Amino acid sequence: MRMFSKSIRILIGVVFIVCLVGGVMVFQSTYAKSTTNQSHTNSPNYPENEHGQTYGSAEEATSVEMLPDLIHAGSVNGINGYMLKKDYLGEPGNVPLYDVYGKTIIGSFHIGAKNMNFPKNNNGQTYGSIADATSPESEPELISAMGVDGTAGYVLKKDLDGELPKSPEEAIAIQNSRSPDGRDIPLYDVDGETVIGVFHIGGE
Repeated sequence: MRMFSKSIRILIGVVFIVCLVGGVMVFQSTYAKSTTNQSHTNSPNYPENEHGQTYGSAEEATSVEMLPDLIHAGSVNGINGYMLKKDYLGEPGNVPLYDVYGKTIIGSFHIGAKNMNFPKNNNGQTYGSIADATSPESEPELISAMGVDGTAGYVLKKDLDGELPKSPEEAIAIQNSRSPDGRDIPLYDVDGETVIGVFHIGGE
């Protein structure tokens, strides 16, 4: 009888340990899944303008749902331009380009026939027309342009975009510091190194 009760106690102890270990494993598995799911649903930390709209680059978003309300699309006369999310996801054509506040239209952006296969020069830089880009982020590094004297060439995307502000206040400060006559940037040959002229941005 004593041996029987001892066996029962051992059996109950084993069952208890199995249940305890099993419970811990289930908890760990559930916790791991929840933390994994959280990491996938964390959207990029986009800044917001005074109207509560998020703005920034589409490159930071890992899905359509995570895109900001205003998507950066280059600059017009040194002012950063943004497309509305619905326009970015819409059909090809010209869409309005807004300032960082999402209210004032400062220009337009052409969403053209999509061509992701821009050719590359000997230095590995992509080149072509801005109209063939699927988004601002997919624009070529060398953008076809016409110089002040009519010379056909290319401008560097980074020169065209200019300084990118990190806040609406900084955007206004940069805008106010711009010369009313605009600015000049180099016009390159397709090699991206040989300067063949001047491209003027802004002004009259």
